Amino acid sequence: MYPNLPAVEELEAVLAVASTGSISMAARESGIHQQTMSARIARAERSLGFDLFDRSPYGVSPTERGAEILGAIPELLGACQHFSSLASTLLADDSPRRLSIAVSNTVAEIYYPGWAATFHAGHPSVRLTMLQANSHKVREMVAEGTVPLGIVEGGQPRHDLEEVAIGTDELAVAVPKGHPWEQRAIISAELLRSTQLIVREPGSGSRRVIEDALGNMAEPAGEFGSLSAQRSGILALNAPAIISTGAIADQVTLGKITILPAEIRFDRPISAVLRRGYEPSDDIAEFIRIAAS
Repeated sequence: MYPNLPAVEELEAVLAVASTGSISMAARESGIHQQTMSARIARAERSLGFDLFDRSPYGVSPTERGAEILGAIPELLGACQHFSSLASTLLADDSPRRLSIAVSNTVAEIYYPGWAATFHAGHPSVRLTMLQANSHKVREMVAEGTVPLGIVEGGQPRHDLEEVAIGTDELAVAVPKGHPWEQRAIISAELLRSTQLIVREPGSGSRRVIEDALGNMAEPAGEFGSLSAQRSGILALNAPAIISTGAIADQVTLGKITILPAEIRFDRPISAVLRRGYEPSDDIAEFIRIAAS
């Protein structure tokens, strides 16, 4: 690479002077002072290490070396223009880009679709990719650098990750419409412990929350591997459940399922997960803001 390549404005000045054959005329056409044009030509010659023009009272003309270098300047300036345009495009909000996010199962089923829709409305050029796993695996993917952002509900934080609480996943006692529990003012912890409930599969985050809150429980009426299946189980088995309120919101609206007040709360935090020390991009910061709102 040439050790002292002239600046773009200096190369443009060289072309202007070569085209007009006059420093003063090139200055007028470029809308700058003659002294400024002369200074740019002088800097270009110093950078290159040889004279570009022969000066005379009648104007200027390229030297032998100057004539050779003039032929290469348009291609170089074109490359500079392309580079500048590309850099501007990449800085613009409408430049195509991707954002991969790992989310836990409950977040994927209930919350993520709404967040993604809101984000896409404001940033249509950003392609979102969602990876779904349990909270433990989501944290693992963030720690390993598979994704820059994870969103989990509950679970055990890691020392090498930073977690920011952005909301709460509320679990509630729910029964099919017409269930005898609807007549109760409040559902006691003892009643929940002694009743066969519709729950998620062993090892799931919501199951752990329930077990931590209640301790010993009766044999479940049904164990289901997803929120949608658990919701269907409430109606199919006509049995009570402890389930995320977001998973049954539509059924509550339709009057098929009733949420009951309980003696114990079963809430768990929803958190954004980042590698410790990682500086989030504007897209990531915006997605977290939407999720938190």
